[in-house]
Amino acid sequence: MNDYRRVHRLTPLLEFWTLILALFTIFALNITDSGIKGVRELLTSGGMKGIAIGLGIGVAAFLVLCVLIWLVSGIWWRAMGYQVTDEEVALKRGVLSKQLRTARFDRIQAVDVVESVIARIFSLAALRIETAGGNRSVIQISYLPKAEAEALRAEVLGKVRRVKTDELSEQPLAEEEPEPQALSDVVLPEVPIARTLVGAALHLSTIVTVIFLAVIFFTPLPLSTSFPILVGLIPNVWGLVDKSWRFSATLATDSATGEQVVNVKYGLADRRAQSIRLDRIHAATMFQPILWRLTGWWTVRVTVAGYGAEGGDKQSGTTAIVPVATRDEALAVLALVTPLNREEIEDVAKPEGHTTPTYTSPQRAWWATPFDRAQQAVTLTPHAVITHSGRLSRRVSIVEPAHIQELTYARGPIARACGVATVRMDLVKGPVSMAGEQLSPAHAEELLERLRGRTLPDYYGG
Repeated sequence: MNDYRRVHRLTPLLEFWTLILALFTIFALNITDSGIKGVRELLTSGGMKGIAIGLGIGVAAFLVLCVLIWLVSGIWWRAMGYQVTDEEVALKRGVLSKQLRTARFDRIQAVDVVESVIARIFSLAALRIETAGGNRSVIQISYLPKAEAEALRAEVLGKVRRVKTDELSEQPLAEEEPEPQALSDVVLPEVPIARTLVGAALHLSTIVTVIFLAVIFFTPLPLSTSFPILVGLIPNVWGLVDKSWRFSATLATDSATGEQVVNVKYGLADRRAQSIRLDRIHAATMFQPILWRLTGWWTVRVTVAGYGAEGGDKQSGTTAIVPVATRDEALAVLALVTPLNREEIEDVAKPEGHTTPTYTSPQRAWWATPFDRAQQAVTLTPHAVITHSGRLSRRVSIVEPAHIQELTYARGPIARACGVATVRMDLVKGPVSMAGEQLSPAHAEELLERLRGRTLPDYYGG
């Protein structure tokens, strides 16, 4: 156990800040009109001296608490450490209740460097290691000096590459062999800040937030009612900006294994360096919100084995591999992460709508989906399944048939009354969902049979 490396000494205090933010959120969600009225009366009744004294006492108590945490946490800090062996990464922690978590290199899906807003003040970062098994299998080593975190990330990725190489060859790489040369092709140039801000402003959640703020300003809506709602709305708007702020993506190819990885960097408050292996991408969707049609911008999201659905874990990496981009930029990335090349996308998977569909919703499906019946379609090619949907907000989704895990034939009471049926394609957990919506029963059964005949991989590790 002596070869375990220690995290930075500030780690306990940074973890304490997380608790402070959680307590503030609880306070904000439980604020009442009487409490707000009391603060307002105190501010307008000349009680500033009392406020200053109370604030000073509060700050002093907080500093004393920080010092106590610093002293007491030394025991906990000494019991925490991480280790990198030839087979796995291990993280141990705990004094009375000890915990040891490991991640084998052959199970690691992603290794990200995460710089939270508080950690960035001290030039610290966390290393987040995601393995097969979802959010519960994540190991986060926090906090380390940024340079050390980046060096540790390179070390872990090097070990992962070495495992991959050993699987391909009986002769492992020598320890002194230099790191494989990686190409640095630009997949998506850094997103301009103006585009990030305008794209967020034209998003539906932002418009709802602005309208709600106007309602608060022009109506006597109690703050005890409006404030908790704002606490729920504003983080969504912030997330739109934070996850596309100075977003850039490059493609690296490992010369030893031939493995291709998309490296993305993004973040305003929490800066993040994330790697997405192309062979872990199971499906992709290119989407254009209704108001983005004014600018011609699109977003591309991918389902990545190991990351799960975005939002399920706030610390997990982004699945928006293109947060906001022009049509040409988005199509170039879509061609990179799907089985279709650029020409094939323009031919059979045009994002504006289907061109040569295999199955479409019949006229009678109007009663089930009057808004976008004409836009719903499924297109089959020898190596891809494509679905189109959306009249105002347009969407095209692409998946390789082998990545479809299960098939579901659904026909509820309304669908039976309309004479239609739906074939749902179940994928690994993620933002991409695909289905043949409101097809004729004959076409739905035919689609089901054709997809049942798809070629499956020899093993399904993800």
